[in-house]
Amino acid sequence: MEKKKQKPVTEAYLERAALHYLGRFMSSKANLVQVLSRKVQRRTDSFDIDSEHRDWIVSVADKCERLGYINDATYAATRAEALLRRGKPGRMIQQDLRHKGIDPDLIDQAITALPGAEEDSISADEIAAAAYLKRRGFGAYRRTDRTYGPEKHEKEIASMARAGFSYDVCKRILNLTRDELEILLSHAR
Repeated sequence: MEKKKQKPVTEAYLERAALHYLGRFMSSKANLVQVLSRKVQRRTDSFDIDSEHRDWIVSVADKCERLGYINDATYAATRAEALLRRGKPGRMIQQDLRHKGIDPDLIDQAITALPGAEEDSISADEIAAAAYLKRRGFGAYRRTDRTYGPEKHEKEIASMARAGFSYDVCKRILNLTRDELEILLSHAR
């Protein structure tokens, strides 16, 4: 069976692809460049991207930024808040934003703007840990129709540690009541 001939990559195609992608997902400039690069690689059946295609990709990304379709600062703040609500600790949020190609200064701004970052008593990691407990059914969110021993408590601490939470945060959050956890979660909204 013969392989279907791919259409050539043009700058207009890359613009349409970028607009389609940005219509579905929020993105950083670096992430958009990666997405468009993968599209060129698939269309040309080549791992290497020639300089003409690379120039088009950068041009399209610059145009999208100029028109306001992408804004790294807004993306970083929005993504950091979403990850916090999902129960990701600060280090994991930083790593995710770095992976998406966000500038380190913008990452720092996004982390300091998180709920709990300005308060002395509540940290962003504690809010994320409370969300993690609720999602996993740990601590005060355990089923009440069963009895649990200390080994269950240790398994929950181990799971939280693997998720990136410090031992101190794990111990402190696991000992809170459901009402105290709900108060913590209300800070993330």
